[in-house]
Formats: sequence, structure tokens, C-alpha cells
Amino acid sequence: MKDRKNYRPVVVEETVHLVTFLVGAEEYGLDINAITEVVRPLKITPLPKMPAFIEGVINLRGVIIPVVDLRNRFELHTVKNDPRVMRMVITRGAVPAEGTSPGLLGLVVDRVNEVIHVPKQAIDPAPEAATGRQAGFITGMGKVGDRLIILLGIGRILSRQERTALAEAGNA
Repeated sequence: MKDRKNYRPVVVEETVHLVTFLVGAEEYGLDINAITEVVRPLKITPLPKMPAFIEGVINLRGVIIPVVDLRNRFELHTVKNDPRVMRMVITRGAVPAEGTSPGLLGLVVDRVNEVIHVPKQAIDPAPEAATGRQAGFITGMGKVGDRLIILLGIGRILSRQERTALAEAGNA
């Protein structure tokens, strides 16, 4: 028989798996389940009449994927690109999968940092100023030590109109 005095219940803390990356000077995080892979930047083919932050499309192993430059999307200052550390984060869930389209979106980021586990209790809702039409893609703020990570909702990176414009460009 086990000694009940020494029994301690195990407390399992719910966490969120995030891939963190830099865009400009700020650190952002995306749920790891929204990411299919991280690659070095590929040649981007521009698309006409797209919003400025939609760089164009890439061909990744035969799959055509639209690409968004997050620095432009977030209206941050342009800095000199460092191709040695810049990456494309290939995500799913930002655009609908239709027909042969797998619904992938490439995000150009300045640097991918790490995969971390953030306790759910260390995530606060997005600040009031970040919940309007212009910043609806911010879903919360993760606190990890002295770091503050801006959490993004992949399904909110593009507005409905932007998703429609991409779909129409793909069908042209």
C-alpha cells in the first residue's frame, strides 16, 4: 500500500506552442499548428493590382503560394533586408483551401527565433487599441519572463476583401 502522506497531485499547466519571430524590432508569435514549414526566401513573382503588402506568389515544390511581407502589412519602417536571417513562414488557415489550392500563405519575417511553450495563464487579451479593423490580427499578448510577445491569429492576417482579391487573382 502506498503512503498517502507523500502523495502529491500532479498539476498539468495548459500551454500554447508558439513559433516566435521578429518583424522589425518586435517579437511576434503564431500557434505552431498554423505553420507548415519555415524556408529561406524564394523568388517572388509579383501579382498586379494587389495591396502593397502582398508581395506576390512563390512556387514551393509545385505549389503556388501567395506571400505577405509582414513589415509592410504592419506598416513598419523598411529596413535593409538581411537575406542571411530572413525567412518565409509557410502557414495554413489564412486563406481558404479551394479546388487545388491548399490554402497556404507565406509570411516574410525578419528572423525566426524559437519554438516556445507559453502557459495559457501568461497570455492576456489583445489591448483595446489593437482590436479594431486595422489591427484585428492581434489576438493576445504573451508574457515570457521580461519578453512581451504579440500573438497573431493567422485567420485574421488578411481581411475578407484581401482574401477575395487573392482568390480572384488565382482564378484569372
